[in-house]
Amino acid sequence: MEELAKLLQSRDIDFDPLDRRIMCFPHIINICVQHVIANFTNIELAKAAAEFVSALPLGLPDRQTFEEAVQRDPVALGRNIVRVLRNSGQRRDLFDDIVRDGNEKEWFQAGDPPVTVELPLVQLLRNIITRWDTVYYMVRRLREMRPVSR
Repeated sequence: MEELAKLLQSRDIDFDPLDRRIMCFPHIINICVQHVIANFTNIELAKAAAEFVSALPLGLPDRQTFEEAVQRDPVALGRNIVRVLRNSGQRRDLFDDIVRDGNEKEWFQAGDPPVTVELPLVQLLRNIITRWDTVYYMVRRLREMRPVSR
């Protein structure tokens, strides 16, 4: 608000940053982020498991352009992966078993050239619509656990 006051005062506009604070600033940020995400993703795709499975290409490329990645709707795909794995206790347990076994047998690799990595024994995180930062944490966790899918 102080920076805004400086900009406005340089144009002879009276503005008191203490008196004119923005109420519910996190709420405003949440609304903005939700609009960006809504325009970036196809929410309907995240709701339909059949569409998700059919949308996956047969050979997933290791490298792709930003435009190619966006066309595949990564946020919606990520939401669906998390939903499918987290909706079943058996799937969650199997995911844990895969991570545990993969760490013990050194299955997971990352980097170029590939080096063996040990993954943390964690669950995937859900995206919660009312909390704007959960999309970030969901995608970050999916990227962290990506070696499981290779």
